[in-house]
Amino acid sequence: MKLHNNITIFTGDTQNPAQAGKTGAGQSARTTQGKNKTIYAGNLLTEFPLQDRIQKRRAQAQERAMKIVGDTWDGDRKIDQQLQESRDRLRELRATYKDARDGIKALEAKSEEWTEYYEVDPDSEEQQDLELLKKAQAEKHRWAGIELTPEENARLNEINQKELTEYQKIQLELNEDIWTYKDTVYTSGRAIEKENAVIRGIRLERLKKDPMVKAQQQAENVMESARKEAIGMIVEEAKDHLDEEQEEKEEEAEAVKEKKEEQEEILEKRKDREDVLEELTEDMPLQEMSDLKNVQTEIQQEIQNLVSKMSLVEEDIKGAKVDTNV
Repeated sequence: MKLHNNITIFTGDTQNPAQAGKTGAGQSARTTQGKNKTIYAGNLLTEFPLQDRIQKRRAQAQERAMKIVGDTWDGDRKIDQQLQESRDRLRELRATYKDARDGIKALEAKSEEWTEYYEVDPDSEEQQDLELLKKAQAEKHRWAGIELTPEENARLNEINQKELTEYQKIQLELNEDIWTYKDTVYTSGRAIEKENAVIRGIRLERLKKDPMVKAQQQAENVMESARKEAIGMIVEEAKDHLDEEQEEKEEEAEAVKEKKEEQEEILEKRKDREDVLEELTEDMPLQEMSDLKNVQTEIQQEIQNLVSKMSLVEEDIKGAKVDTNV
């Protein structure tokens, strides 16, 4: 490009009133001071076919930015949904855990009541055999980690070979129900630990990445890039426009220069003729100059007399040749 001047671009629609006053009525919203040029982008958009391109670029950038934020928002909502589902499961698990613990306490209290009812001594053989039978029930639940010793297995065989007491049967039924509750407590407790770990992991990951903040920054970067690109488009178009104006002004200046040269040439020729005439008059004697003037006057008078006598108009004798020798 030929443009070497400094250019300032205002992104407002038009110049302010003070600036408009400087430009003058009917003048484009661009001021020139020395070699500096000021361009108002709002007017430029009306002068050049940029509006559609800039709007299209802005729309594309907005669509991309909205997609970034929208996709992240959807992903974030899915995470929120996962968190809520985990919280709901956690609430249900805690309720189940509490119910099971309450059930265990109720059955243990019932067991104590039966012990008091039958007045069984804790150190009696009946109670000792009952405790071994309970331990055998617990061994079935592997998560409890309970195992009978060889001696306990031998004693258990002896107990199973005889009839259990009414008290022992009632207590074993209660203990079986207690272990059912204990299984529930164990499984729900493990599930609670798992859900808590999932929730902690999601929260920690969100704190590390903060996807919505990152997405918002990406969206802002996209819009900023589009804004800079639009400004670049305006600047390039402005430079092209100013180059065209500069070329037109140069052509006009060249035409003015040529016209001036022609005028100077005409003036020079006129001056030459005047110089020649001046030299002739300087060499001519005063009497001859006077006679010449008299002859010219007489000729003019003769023409006027002819016009009067013949009632002719001046247009009828235009171009008539006068013989100065007559």
